[in-house]
Amino acid sequence: MPRFHWSSQYTVYVPQIDAEHRAIFLMGAELEQAAAARATQVRISEIVRALIDHAEDHFTHEERLMRAARYQGYEWHKRQHDAVRRRLREISGRIESDDRQAPAELLEYLARWLRDHTAVTDRMLGAALRNLSRKQKAVS
Repeated sequence: MPRFHWSSQYTVYVPQIDAEHRAIFLMGAELEQAAAARATQVRISEIVRALIDHAEDHFTHEERLMRAARYQGYEWHKRQHDAVRRRLREISGRIESDDRQAPAELLEYLARWLRDHTAVTDRMLGAALRNLSRKQKAVS
């Protein structure tokens, strides 16, 4: 089974966040397919850059939502984003330098991180955002 198969187990029940997660899974699948097909280093690098750009946009979006909601888990959640940002940059640099092992390492790391992060950290954020929304609707 592919490592980047989206399923409902990754849903956090915040539609925009879920759409962003699905896109990251799709990009991971695209990278996995390109690596399996032994695509050129240039093609692999293009996919990795697009994936990192999308992930960065997603992290920034989540962090903006957390700050706006005064989410108590913000620092913990952001530290996780910062750790993956560093790791993606490091592995991306190795891919740019034509390290043939780096794409496989990136795929394994990102698949594991996405599963763990969406299952716990993002689900907690999703619950907090939904609860805040319910409270705001009750007040209005």
